[in-house]
Amino acid sequence: MKRSFIALLVLMLSSLALPVLAQESDVITLNDAMPAVDVVVTLLPDTTGTIALTIDSAAVTLTDETNTAVFNAADPRLHALELNIAPNRGTHTLTVERLPGAAEAYVRIISLPELSLSGRTNLVQSDQLSLNQEVWLPLDAANPGDSVMVNLPGPATGLITATFPGANATTQLVDAQGLVVASSYNGHVDGMNMVVDSGDYNFTVLGNNLTDRVVTGVRAIPAAESGFVALEAPVDAGIAASSGGDCTASVMVSSANLRSGPGTGYSVTEYGYRDDVYPIGGTNPEHNWVVVATNSGSAWLSDSVAQLNGTCDGLAVFNVPLREAQPAPVIVVTPQPEVIVQSVSSGSSSSQVSSSRRSNDDDDEREDRDEGGEREERDDDD
Repeated sequence: MKRSFIALLVLMLSSLALPVLAQESDVITLNDAMPAVDVVVTLLPDTTGTIALTIDSAAVTLTDETNTAVFNAADPRLHALELNIAPNRGTHTLTVERLPGAAEAYVRIISLPELSLSGRTNLVQSDQLSLNQEVWLPLDAANPGDSVMVNLPGPATGLITATFPGANATTQLVDAQGLVVASSYNGHVDGMNMVVDSGDYNFTVLGNNLTDRVVTGVRAIPAAESGFVALEAPVDAGIAASSGGDCTASVMVSSANLRSGPGTGYSVTEYGYRDDVYPIGGTNPEHNWVVVATNSGSAWLSDSVAQLNGTCDGLAVFNVPLREAQPAPVIVVTPQPEVIVQSVSSGSSSSQVSSSRRSNDDDDEREDRDEGGEREERDDDD
């Protein structure tokens, strides 16, 4: 199984959507050669940012720095998704993979400065919501949770928007049968857009540790009013999937680091050993690292320690930045001479005093003897 890693920096000052390149178009094809793709999302301090996805037959998971899931959606009725990440929540990893049983899935990923709010809605006071309507759900410590029913009449798809900044909320969208379509946890996401098939859904929000009153807004509009365009599979998807299918990498050194991205600046995830052979799913723009399939997922391998075999022309190129580690600094420290200060205890003080007294007494005796000797000598002279 292979997985590609994409580093994505979301800038709040950006005024345009920043496409994340994948293969030779902006549509990523997920298949046996590459069943999943990871996107590393980092926000500037004190800012928010939105990750927008258009998907087909794909599941989406967002995890935090501790690898804890903070958002999950795995439903074929979900066609587009925007996740607004709350400020100062650290780095996140967005994982998109095929739904169980899907031979292929497709995804397009871009970053936006903020959540899209399109179409016109009328504010209603109800726990029932239909197209071109919006409800407000006030939350506080006494009433931290609420829910609203959303009806999207067929046959067209509809867009459900939920915003809940400051609520540090857990949310869930379920269908009429109680099946979970999407969930968010622990307050890392504070707004979302979801394009789903027609039907009846229930959206629930639960604020965590609320100290002030916050308002959750939930709205619904036809997907056509949102500007949503259904994702179409690339025409050459089959060719792209098979072009690198016979390309493998054989490790040519005793052991090699397998990393989370192309370059020594990425973390080591596992190790390869001489004569290990890995299927290749793609390369980086510099063509000096390849993403390979391993037993535990996928990793990047430097072509300086591997030999490429098979049909490797036309490998998918993933726009993952090359990141080389800085040389470790060598600091020479000269040890300083130690100064030992010995404390004197009360017992040793008495002993020293006694010893000093004995020494003084001895000196007095020697002086007495010397003086006596001198007197005797003078007497003899006399």
